[in-house]
This record gives sequence, structure tokens and C-alpha cells, in this order.
Amino acid sequence: MNKVTLGLVFLVVLLGFLLLTTNKDNAMQNAMPKSLKVPSVVSDVQMSTVKVSASESRKYEANEFVTVAMLELRGRDKELLYKQLEVRRQAIFEQMNKLDIQNTDIEQNSVDMRKEWSYDKGTRSLTGYVVSQTFAIRCSSRSVAAAAVAVLSAELDVEIDRTSARLKGEDSLRKELILLVGKKALDKAGSYAESVGGTLGKVISVSENGGNEGFAYGRTVLGAAKFNDYSEEAMLASIADSVSISASVHLVVELLQ
Repeated sequence: MNKVTLGLVFLVVLLGFLLLTTNKDNAMQNAMPKSLKVPSVVSDVQMSTVKVSASESRKYEANEFVTVAMLELRGRDKELLYKQLEVRRQAIFEQMNKLDIQNTDIEQNSVDMRKEWSYDKGTRSLTGYVVSQTFAIRCSSRSVAAAAVAVLSAELDVEIDRTSARLKGEDSLRKELILLVGKKALDKAGSYAESVGGTLGKVISVSENGGNEGFAYGRTVLGAAKFNDYSEEAMLASIADSVSISASVHLVVELLQ
């Protein structure tokens, strides 16, 4: 067999092999379930949205006042200090009772004790102990709170931290404000949609204005907190008489044309 004949035979065999392979691949492709076939690529149309922000703030007259004060005693005998603390605590309770502040309106923290040291040329020596206890005194009247602060201010072993103005039923007032600001934002979004001949679809997201944590809620106590003297009038002027609650929201809503 010459070289030409041998080359023709090889070419025929190669073509047959390629044809057989192609037919086999086509048969496998046709046998595949439709669910396994690669779908054609379809480009998604970007959703149109309306993005708005709204906020609301309201001021309420405070109806609860909490004074935080600390009783602190120093000495070298621990047992004696604890006894003295009990006597002084009872005296403070009696003073508050005279102002119609009940014991149930006074929250007591645990008693703290720490050591005091002196240092001389690198040597540490124990000089005594300090025992303290913090109280939160709750009043429903601003004038009673001022009277309590005036009484406590006259006690040399009592330090007053602050008197905070608060609102009873604050959670319900906050919920009311949140519902109001949410409706305000939806109305605003509806106006924007109407201005371009569209309507609102589903709400895409609701978040704090500028964030992603829901409705923003803040409380601002209004009033000065500087004591010029220890009179009841000065204490009254230093206690805030109102509380401001605010809420804000960022809303994203689908725009339908």
C-alpha cells in the first residue's frame, strides 16, 4: 500500500470518529431535562424608588423626677463604719418621709467599700476605709424634688449627682410619635410619586434617618443644672420642667409608573 492510499484511509477514519462524537453529544443534549438546560440571559430592569426622610419632635411637661445621691463615710474601723452608715441611711429616709416621699420611692444600691492608702518613700500604708451607698429618689412633683435636693445638700456626707426630669408612660408617647413620623414619611413619598405621574408600590426599607437601625429616638432634658445656693428656690430653678422626645425615619418605597 502506497503512502497516498494510507493517508486517505487515515482521513476517512478520523472523519468517521468526529461524526460519531458529534452525534453522541447532540443525543445527550436532547436527552437532558428542560430544567437542566442553561437558560438564556435576560437583563433585569432596575426598580424605580422614592426615598424620603421625615422627623418630628414634641415637648411634654415632666411628671417624674429622679434624684441620684451618694452617702459616703470614712474611718479606720470597718464595722463601725457600717453601723454609722446604717444610722445615716435611716436618718435620710426619715427626712424624705417628712416630704411625703415613701421608702418604696427610694432605690438603694449595694454598699461599696474601698481602702485608702498613704505612700511614704515607696512604702504603702493603710490609712482607713471608705464606705458608700447610692440612692435614687423618685418624686412625682418638681417642687418636692427641689425640697429633697435642698435637704440633701445640707448634709456634709451626701453628694448629689443629678436630678433628671422624666415622663411616666414614656413608651406609649414614643410609639405615638413613631406612628406619626412614619405616616408623615409615607404622605411625603406619595406626594413625590404623584408629582411625576406615578403611584407608590411596596415599602422597600424603613430605617433610622441616615442609618439602618429603625426609628431614631432621643430625649432632651430642658433646663439649667447649676446650683447657685442651697435654697429650695435655687434647687427648683435648677431642675428641668419638660422633656422633648424626637423621632426620625428614612423611607424607601417602590415607584410605579
